[in-house]
Amino acid sequence: MGLIWLKHPVLWHSSRVPSGYDYTMMTSEQQTMIVTKWHNWYTADWDYGQTTLAFFCAGIATIFFFKVVAHLRGRKVTSPSPTSPGTLDRVVAACRYATSRQFHIRTFHWYSPPLAAVIGVCGIFIFLMALMLAVRPYYWPNDAMGHSPPIATRAGWISIAIMPFMIVFATKVNFIGLITGTSHEKLQVFHRWTAVFMYITSLVHTFPFIINSIRMREMEAVWSTSPWYWTGVAALVPQTYLVALSWGIFRNPYYEVFKKLHFIAAGIFMAALFIHVNFRLTSWDYFWAVVGLYGTSWLTRVLRTHYNSGVGLPATIEHLPGNMIKVRVEAPRRLRWSPGQHVFVRFVDLGLHFFSSHPFTVASIPADGHSLDLVLRVKKGITEKLANVAIGKASRSTRVLIDGPYGGLPFDLKNFHTVYLFAGGSGASFTVPLLLDLARKFESKDHSICTRVEFVLAVKDKDSAAWLSRDLVSARQQIGDERLNVRIHTTEAEVTGDAASSSDDVKTSTTGGDIEDASATVLGRPDLPQIIHNASKASKGKVAIVACGPESLLYDVRNAVSECQLAIADGYGTCKDIYLHTENFGW
Repeated sequence: MGLIWLKHPVLWHSSRVPSGYDYTMMTSEQQTMIVTKWHNWYTADWDYGQTTLAFFCAGIATIFFFKVVAHLRGRKVTSPSPTSPGTLDRVVAACRYATSRQFHIRTFHWYSPPLAAVIGVCGIFIFLMALMLAVRPYYWPNDAMGHSPPIATRAGWISIAIMPFMIVFATKVNFIGLITGTSHEKLQVFHRWTAVFMYITSLVHTFPFIINSIRMREMEAVWSTSPWYWTGVAALVPQTYLVALSWGIFRNPYYEVFKKLHFIAAGIFMAALFIHVNFRLTSWDYFWAVVGLYGTSWLTRVLRTHYNSGVGLPATIEHLPGNMIKVRVEAPRRLRWSPGQHVFVRFVDLGLHFFSSHPFTVASIPADGHSLDLVLRVKKGITEKLANVAIGKASRSTRVLIDGPYGGLPFDLKNFHTVYLFAGGSGASFTVPLLLDLARKFESKDHSICTRVEFVLAVKDKDSAAWLSRDLVSARQQIGDERLNVRIHTTEAEVTGDAASSSDDVKTSTTGGDIEDASATVLGRPDLPQIIHNASKASKGKVAIVACGPESLLYDVRNAVSECQLAIADGYGTCKDIYLHTENFGW
């Protein structure tokens, strides 16, 4: 049906030969203006669309360069030294300050992305607004120069050029993430804000046409006879819905419904926009880019899912103490993952939940049994459904499709002298595999320079940590008491005995499986900023800090690390290198 509203014959690109101008009605200056760069309608896609493309590509290339430098520096093994941080150490610390620092607006209960992301988003906005608003005039001084206001033309091309990046930022198999070494969920902030910027430029594209048509008394005629206006409105309506209802206040409470409606609205928006641009100049090239990039990402996910999972992998669901559940998947050898990675799980036999996949962190490391374990806290949605189907049973069998793995740490923790693993609640499903992997490398003497590991977990009560007791006992046996310190902080339940007032290690029983056998249990929340500052002052080598948990925990960790980074950048830090990696519960 779309062909009905397309100009015929349908071409790949429209002509660049100027037509429809009445040069006798223009002055010589006006005739010159309409063919100069930044003003020429017939080269506006090059002037504004390609300039926008070049800006995004330059930004991606810059991040890629810094990631390569960081990777090469991270692979260099150094010994702890009493000397002060060098010039490169201080420059790196200054950059890492931006990636660590975070802001919290308590009135709205809002935690900002890291400062680096805020700077990146602001940089994109400033560039796009400057590109759109810098050139004058915004409207032609003479109607003979064209019916397309200059500001509307350039805003339209900027919008179209934003589109491929905005969509790629949202993909799971993320080509921008592959280039920059960034996991897909950390790019979601750019997807959301580029969508907002595209909406702003779309509005700037729309209203000058309306103003012009009303001024020229042509509004009713062009609405009745031309497809440009109503197809533009047909695209703008779903775009308004997509932007307005994607804010967290609407998205988070009803995420499953939001996600399905989001895809439907996005499909309507793209179809209407495709008809609206009507192969003007190179406008359709941007759609082919979207089809190629998004289609490849989607196809890669589908093929990999069925390669790893076939028609479904056998799995069991079992209840754990502390309102937790474990999903154990019998994974084939070809399904490989690294500690700290996550997968998207689709439950084949759970009714409507089959039509959506859910992200969960892998709580196990590849071992002889090769089971893939997911440990989840029961809340609403899919976790509540899983808990309900396993009620009254030791375990419940199911089948799942696994998409992934994704994410993980870009550096191996064995290359740091001291490692701190912080977690809150079920965030331990992220840090425990990292601890087990380090323990395995300690035992095998896998060229590790790590000499100290601190594992800190905050939970409501001891039952919430019961599922990881065996893993902690195993890690302590492999690493040794003198090099591993484990503390479990209970924030609500009373702790009996000496553990309530002591943060010292409790010696391990070689056969025990209780949480007391593997850790010191402490009443109250951990003072993570103080732990981090002490670590920065005590270590003269490389320190890695990894955290996963609620936003409040990550806020404390990020800002404490950022303060330490400033000390290194100022040349006063004892520690030369602090690396931070954080994981959110969601995105």
